[in-house]
Amino acid sequence: MSVRPFALAALSVGFVTTPLLVPYLLSPSAVAVGAKRASIGNPVEGNLGFNAFVEHDTTLGSTEAEGPIATGGNLAFGSGYNVSLHTPGTFTAPGDGHPAALVVGGRVDFAGSSPDGVLKVLSGGYTKIGDMTGSLAVDRDVNNAQVNTQVVAAGTAHNSVPRIEMTLDQPPASVGPAPGLIDFTTAFEVFRERARAMAACAQNVTLLDDAGNPLPDGPYPPGVIGRLTLTPGRTNVLHLTGQQMNALGEINFRNQPTRDTPLVIVTDTTAEGGVLDWDNPNTSGISSPQAPYVLWDFPDATDITMVSGDSLEGTVYAPGAHLKDVNGSNIEGDIIARSYEAGPLVGGQSVPAGELHYWPFDATVACENTSPSPSPSPSPSGSGSPAPSPSPSPTPSPSTSTSPAPSPSSSRTLPAPSPTGPGGELPATGAGPALPLTAATAAAALAAGALLLRRRGRRH
Repeated sequence: MSVRPFALAALSVGFVTTPLLVPYLLSPSAVAVGAKRASIGNPVEGNLGFNAFVEHDTTLGSTEAEGPIATGGNLAFGSGYNVSLHTPGTFTAPGDGHPAALVVGGRVDFAGSSPDGVLKVLSGGYTKIGDMTGSLAVDRDVNNAQVNTQVVAAGTAHNSVPRIEMTLDQPPASVGPAPGLIDFTTAFEVFRERARAMAACAQNVTLLDDAGNPLPDGPYPPGVIGRLTLTPGRTNVLHLTGQQMNALGEINFRNQPTRDTPLVIVTDTTAEGGVLDWDNPNTSGISSPQAPYVLWDFPDATDITMVSGDSLEGTVYAPGAHLKDVNGSNIEGDIIARSYEAGPLVGGQSVPAGELHYWPFDATVACENTSPSPSPSPSPSGSGSPAPSPSPSPTPSPSTSTSPAPSPSSSRTLPAPSPTGPGGELPATGAGPALPLTAATAAAALAAGALLLRRRGRRH
């Protein structure tokens, strides 16, 4: 079976990396960045509806995810973990009749899993594995009776442990190998660029103390309460340092985020060298229904350990970081991370972690920029290297074009993941390599289109 991977279409005034030239100028998935205002769109667009979307390896130690999970690397798991408790998601691989609730781009690491591990894929979801080395998909028991499909270690049989088990009879051949089903590398280039773009957003909300005075610009006292009022009808942006984040005992919301009033909290971990032991604050005044409108952005973090705190309302957006959860409280939102441990395994047994609840981020991010022409460039992915720290004015780095614009432009467009076919795959277009497109070319093309319309109008 030929599988077309999820891919990205990227447009930029000055260069283009899609064969769809002029039509893509008006694409709703394109996101423009102007000299003073950035329109980033939905930062998690391109995660294909997965609850956790991980570039490299994932360990699911404990306890469960309400939604589907996709990891670009290898998968290990603990003694009991449930995937897609509430929904298998909507990503369906070509030729399949059920959504893929668990996608593993690499292989299943049985040796690195708990000896008694059982990972259950629920809600009628399928499992897709890129590399079946060391794995065997079976739907017959030792008596040759047909049973629900399991993935076991090669050389073992039905019901052996560790294993992955489904709640339906998925054809064993459809489990895998299914390499390249999702282009994680390209997706995370875009996610890291968006993380840096949000870091360039100017702060437009302020945490206040009990007396109504702004909290200090420098270090916060431990356990401080910050009272927050959001401005309706715009993206609200709050900048914190790693120290300030961990010192906050509580963010008290005076009003609630909504789809048109989202909150982006950008945490700068420069002083921590990109390594943060995260004590997330209590967020009083909001709960699960508001989680889709809160995003925690870690643009320069390389290693985050969630160590304590109440349930986290919102999406953890750390595309350059290894995210480790050893906090028993839940995460109410998506996870975008370079690698992920939900309860790491110690001696084959998992350290308790919180549940991952399915409250996908569901808002559009637009903001004022702190620099005249922010131009974050995609960092290489696929090697496991962490994303570089953001700079106040990074330089553009087109992903495939070698023909930059001849003159600077005051606006540009960030790459936007654009799955358009069933299951997120792109249709075959027969298009060749990317072509350069200057601002002048784009303007000329649009002008030509307008002239053609006028001429047609005169004929009637």
